[in-house]
Amino acid sequence: MATAMSYRFSIEGDGSFELDGKFYQVPVHFSPREVFSYRRLLEPIPDIPGGAHLSIEQRTRQKTYFFCRAAACIIPGLEPSALEGVPLGGLMGLHRWLLDHRPELTLDRPVHA
Repeated sequence: MATAMSYRFSIEGDGSFELDGKFYQVPVHFSPREVFSYRRLLEPIPDIPGGAHLSIEQRTRQKTYFFCRAAACIIPGLEPSALEGVPLGGLMGLHRWLLDHRPELTLDRPVHA
């Protein structure tokens, strides 16, 4: 079982997990729009030449924000606010599970309409 307090996701083989006492289920299939949105949210944001550079802390907050949004866009009922207390390492674990178990989400695969 996973909670924001434990900062660890324990996701069952069927894609179910618990977060703060609420259960979620990762779908087996996603629409092309969901896949597109998920991938866009996880694309690296490059520094703009001559623009402001983010500190490590700012970049960590930025990554955390986009990882929360990406998970929320494909997991029914999951709101980004439910993931606010989960550090980047915990969110990365969730996304590693998603990419390992839902290969259509990987960036190197085409989106089929």
